[in-house]
Amino acid sequence: MDEYEAHLTSLSLPDLLAEPGALQTQAHHLTSSLTSLTHTSYPTFLSLHQTTSALTSSLSSLSSSLSDIISTSLPALQEATAAWNTRTTDVLRERSKARLVLDHHDKIKDILDIPIFIDSCVRNGYFQEALALSNHVSAIAARPEAPPIIKSVHAEAEAAIAQMLVVLLGTLNEPGRKLPALWKAVNFLRKMEAFAPGKVKSEHGISGCLAPDEASSGELLALAFLSGRLTCLTTALEPIARDIHRLTHTTSTSSPIDEESSVGTPQLPDRDKEDIARYLKKYIDVWREGAYDILTQYSAIFLEQQPHQSQPTAAPRSPTFQRRAYTQLTPQTPAAIDPTPSFLPLLSPHLLSHLLPILKSALPLLSLPLLPSLLTQLTYCATAFTRVGLDFRGLIGSLVSSAVTSAVCQGLHDIEHLLPLEKSTGPRPLVPSGWLITPSAADTPPGPSQPPAQTPSHIPPQMLVAYPPLARYTNALLGVLNALRLFAPVRIMHELVDVLDLTLGKAGKELAGYLGKFVGGEEEKEARIAKAAGEAYFRVLIPFIRRGMVEGVFGVEITKLGEVGGEGQECMRSAMEEWEGLCSTGTIKEAGTLP
Repeated sequence: MDEYEAHLTSLSLPDLLAEPGALQTQAHHLTSSLTSLTHTSYPTFLSLHQTTSALTSSLSSLSSSLSDIISTSLPALQEATAAWNTRTTDVLRERSKARLVLDHHDKIKDILDIPIFIDSCVRNGYFQEALALSNHVSAIAARPEAPPIIKSVHAEAEAAIAQMLVVLLGTLNEPGRKLPALWKAVNFLRKMEAFAPGKVKSEHGISGCLAPDEASSGELLALAFLSGRLTCLTTALEPIARDIHRLTHTTSTSSPIDEESSVGTPQLPDRDKEDIARYLKKYIDVWREGAYDILTQYSAIFLEQQPHQSQPTAAPRSPTFQRRAYTQLTPQTPAAIDPTPSFLPLLSPHLLSHLLPILKSALPLLSLPLLPSLLTQLTYCATAFTRVGLDFRGLIGSLVSSAVTSAVCQGLHDIEHLLPLEKSTGPRPLVPSGWLITPSAADTPPGPSQPPAQTPSHIPPQMLVAYPPLARYTNALLGVLNALRLFAPVRIMHELVDVLDLTLGKAGKELAGYLGKFVGGEEEKEARIAKAAGEAYFRVLIPFIRRGMVEGVFGVEITKLGEVGGEGQECMRSAMEEWEGLCSTGTIKEAGTLP
């Protein structure tokens, strides 16, 4: 409008006067144009009207929808957006943690595999590496605000180290272990402080109940070592001891002891005696090896460490030292070594308690020929132990002396049947010429031709050949003396002489009682044979056998023997007096009376 007014003001008057007509002309022209357009484009106008109506309704609907969105949906969307942020925060945090775990997967896996590595090291004997890994885990777990997974790994590592302690203690109880393996086990037990006193819980999770406060760790470790090795020794000895006890107990129950004999041991078959001797040899060998290993190993591990030395303590080099040098122990400083008191004064009697009782019970059951080899073995064994400070030769001597005495008594008891004096019993005893002398010497019975001292102590008198029972009896006695000659303890010489005198005296009394029925009798021949046989026994056999024991076995002159004393001497003296009285009067004197 402003432009048209400006246009009118710019016109001249004629133009201005002509302006209404021009406007009217244009109006008619526009009206006709509109009319023509209406007639020609009425479908378009109709469509436009419909479209305008539809657009108006759509805009109204859009307006209402926008109003609803603005008033209702947008606040709900805003609330949902705020809630989504809240819900996704934890998820994003977990995803961030998972991403961090993936970024450090190798390092985390190495830490989680430490308990497995420790267990593998323990199973394969790499104890140093196992302790190093355990210390690494302990250092990580000791950091402030350590994550729970580290504490869990630390607990599993403690369990693996506890298993290592079981393995090390099992090494002390394992048979056949030598010094290097035991040295290694004991040193690792020292490093683990498994027996440290006054600790409720050690750094490896071992309960402090293993180490009471009143004992030091060195004492408890030494006791654990000795307990394990002694258990191995006992396990090795038990089967052999069982066999020995089986033979001795079975025989003692099946063969009762003769109450009237002087032998206090049961009768054993020769085969059982040989079995006992074989088992004893095996028992002594096993005991010697086991006890010697225990003493030397204990001394090397616990007693040879000097606290004042400046050199570090290292384990002895094993054949695998060069190949696995990295597994050796860390050298211990002198201050780290706990001085351990010596248990040898208690250990030595305990070791001997495994040997001496079984020797005391089994040696007296053996015969004399079986004892020399055992005595030689025991002598070498006792001599070997003197190098480690265990000298029990004096105890062995007393046991062997007792066994020899018992064997001699048993041997003398076993030959009593060779002099069949039971022929003197019964209403009609057998005459001496029927069994006591050879037929060729019955007419002129031989007697003692020279003093017994002039004959050698190792050569039997030839005149005894004429008396077969006396000859057999002499040979049996010489068999006992020959077996005794191989190992005759000098300390029991008087005791053995007394036992021999008792045996000869009892036999002499029975022989004198039998011969007394014929000496001074009506039959001169039988009286002469009886007197000659008695003289052969009392004047030849007895002095020869006594000289054979004293001079031939012990190498002592019979004149220097002196008074033996005891029951045997009294029995021998009584038998000699009976015979002397019989020879002088022809009758038997009262037994047991001395002039």
